[in-house]
Amino acid sequence: MVARLPTPSLSPLTTGRLTILLAAVLWSTNGVFIKEIDADATSITFFRCFFAAIFLVPLVRLRNAPRPFDVVIGVGLFAALLWLFVSSTKETSAANAIFLQYTAPFYVIALAPVLLRERLRGIDLAALVICLTGVVILFAGNAGSGDLTGMIMGLGSGLFFGLYMMWLRRMKYANSVLLTFIHCGAVALIFAFVPGVWDVSGRDAALLALMAAVQFAIPYTLFAHGLHTVASTEASLIALVEPVLNPIWVVLIIGEIPTLATAIGGAVIIVGLILRYTLFARWSPGTIAEPGTVPEQQSDGPLPEG
Repeated sequence: MVARLPTPSLSPLTTGRLTILLAAVLWSTNGVFIKEIDADATSITFFRCFFAAIFLVPLVRLRNAPRPFDVVIGVGLFAALLWLFVSSTKETSAANAIFLQYTAPFYVIALAPVLLRERLRGIDLAALVICLTGVVILFAGNAGSGDLTGMIMGLGSGLFFGLYMMWLRRMKYANSVLLTFIHCGAVALIFAFVPGVWDVSGRDAALLALMAAVQFAIPYTLFAHGLHTVASTEASLIALVEPVLNPIWVVLIIGEIPTLATAIGGAVIIVGLILRYTLFARWSPGTIAEPGTVPEQQSDGPLPEG
């Protein structure tokens, strides 16, 4: 009789964490794809959303549909953040683009008193100061490098990412997969009529299809699955692997080395985000769910920009 070796089993919480970690790793390939594709930002935004919508079709369930007005505003914000992020990555280093986009949660903090009628607390101001310090280091260290346009676009993508996150909080009643499918499909439909948007090479078209699957559809599905067992705040913290790995992949594969100012400024922004979702969050009652509980469908933390 052959003895069976015990097979290790992972708890649902551990499985959820690993699933979200894998999603973040796949998201982090964004910079490499954008740098490798020769097409312009408009074509990349169009084809990325076009292929992503196709890949999401099997996952769509027609329940809890979003309201038309919410969809219109959401599509506008989604289109702006995608185009600005891709343009930023084209115009400046991938590291600058991703770090500046991840200022989004701080825009949420800054705009919440006006748009959400939420009180601005001292710890929120502390997080904002840390973030702004990182942004100042980024801009000061890259002054005169010719990257100013791309960096301003990066800040713009962060702003629209923050606005989009706040709008997602408004639409948390809606089915998240259906919502993303609608947003991707609508953005693709809008950009489809831009002159020259279809003029991409066969190589670029193949890379865009691969990007839509590897960098969007698959990780989005993994992230949504992981949120069944992992609290949204913890998921946001795990997702910070994306801005850390993004410039690393670009260095290893493309050979684009970020400046020292970019590395320092980006590190300051990441530290601010870590504090935002750990120490500062613990000082705010009700912001962290108990481990293993089912979180809300939408998170107010960093989500994939597309």
